[in-house]
Amino acid sequence: MKNAVKIAALAAIMTYASAAQAEMATYVTTGGEQTVTGTETMFGSMQVGTSVATYGDGSKRSESWTCIGASNPPNSKVFDVHFVCDLNSDAGSYAINFGCQNLPDGSQGCVGGLQGKSGIYKGKVGATTWAGTGGTGSGTIHWKD
Repeated sequence: MKNAVKIAALAAIMTYASAAQAEMATYVTTGGEQTVTGTETMFGSMQVGTSVATYGDGSKRSESWTCIGASNPPNSKVFDVHFVCDLNSDAGSYAINFGCQNLPDGSQGCVGGLQGKSGIYKGKVGATTWAGTGGTGSGTIHWKD
């Protein structure tokens, strides 16, 4: 009997914790104007664009973003390029720090961290993925509560 109560209590705690732990979304980006400086092997860039995030409850958030990136030396890197992005919407703002690999087909695959700055995102952290070309692509968002 004691084991059954312990198992039921543990199951209830795990269900509550997993439901309250994260807010997840998918998003689609559209890259806009981009400025690139440097050379083919050593460069920096700045780009603006828009995105639409669709959350698990079906709600959508339209965002505008600005990203600044820099290549990494070919002999000293985990990622080909790092980007820092600011995203803004009516719900608030947050920042992303991406590490990206250049893929054989000319696209990029990226992973990164999220940090809330204002509004509903303030104080939140999380993780994100993205894949695409020229700022246009899709990805996932996972906010940790």
